[in-house]
Amino acid sequence: MEGWTKLAVMALSQLGVIPFGPVHRSSPAPLVDGVVTVVITAVMAMLAVIAAVGLLCAALWAGLEPQMGPVWTPALVALALIVLCLVLLLVMRLLVSRREPPAPPAVHPALDLDPEVLLTEAQRLVVKHKVPALLAAVVAGLIVGSPGSRADRK
Repeated sequence: MEGWTKLAVMALSQLGVIPFGPVHRSSPAPLVDGVVTVVITAVMAMLAVIAAVGLLCAALWAGLEPQMGPVWTPALVALALIVLCLVLLLVMRLLVSRREPPAPPAVHPALDLDPEVLLTEAQRLVVKHKVPALLAAVVAGLIVGSPGSRADRK
């Protein structure tokens, strides 16, 4: 284990989340190491944002309390948090609505259902893939001709 993965496993085993000691195995795939790094970084960033919002609310509260009083200060801080949530909701809606649904598959205009064209194409494919076609025919013949495959012989 390398980097963040080793650090995370050691921390989890010290905190008692992992009931056994450090994991002794070969190094995980680089993808696993990368995913663990991204998850740990995302959790740390989320905690930092939560702490920053909390500190911002505390600073707003401390700055406004002498002027607004003990009743209106919590209301104003709550209003600021509601405005922040509404802005984040608006951003989320804009990001989600920006995604376009996938276009339905279009019918290929060159697809011609003329029997002569289909027969010519089938012949070309059989000539090109002669060995797999013959093997498939042999296997199909063996399956159909086997005594256990017919219902009337039971």
